Amino acid sequence: MDLADMGAIAALLSVPVALITAWWNKRSAEKATDATLIAGRNQADASVAAVWVQGRNEHERWQYSALGDASAEFLRATDALVRTVERLPNLGHGEREASLAEHAMSVERAYVPLELLAPPDLLSPAKDLRSYCRLLERLALDRAVLRSTINALEAGWRPGNPETCDDHHHNAAYVAWQLLVDWDSKDDEEKWRDRDLLEFCLRDSVTVSDEQVAQILSQTAAPQPGRS
Repeated sequence: MDLADMGAIAALLSVPVALITAWWNKRSAEKATDATLIAGRNQADASVAAVWVQGRNEHERWQYSALGDASAEFLRATDALVRTVERLPNLGHGEREASLAEHAMSVERAYVPLELLAPPDLLSPAKDLRSYCRLLERLALDRAVLRSTINALEAGWRPGNPETCDDHHHNAAYVAWQLLVDWDSKDDEEKWRDRDLLEFCLRDSVTVSDEQVAQILSQTAAPQPGRS
């Protein structure tokens, strides 16, 4: 083989080498592009994950803060209701119902956010407390009438010793007071027997209004013995 033949072979080989080189360069560029795309996608995924985690953490902080605020508001509302019930005997009859309704509604409104935010272990005692407040609301007005009547009767007989006092108004106030204090311990027959005496003593004590007398008699009503 002479130099001319070798030159021809070299010329023939130069074409595939050039093609291979071009293909290799193209493949390398594609790999670099793919790597760049993958790195970019990974970075994007990481950014999205970081934003999601941050958003979740911020939501959890907001939820915890909102739960704390809602719990505090609920406790304030229940405390205000209890204090209102304690003050009811000192209010006029017309004021009692409005004041009680206002604070009872505040408890109900304050409970609603807890239903949405509170976990079960916190919601359960909150629910029990709301039930207690509802029971308190149902009994509060009758309790206020009874408490205010007892207070008035105590003021009516305390100016003198009921055992030696000759003032029949004072004596009537004392007897009515004693009857009311012991009323829950009486059976139905005793309540029926003493109800007329209670009414007489309440009226004769001149310490309570006719409206209060009617309310007390309504609360102390008892079935007539022998009737179902």
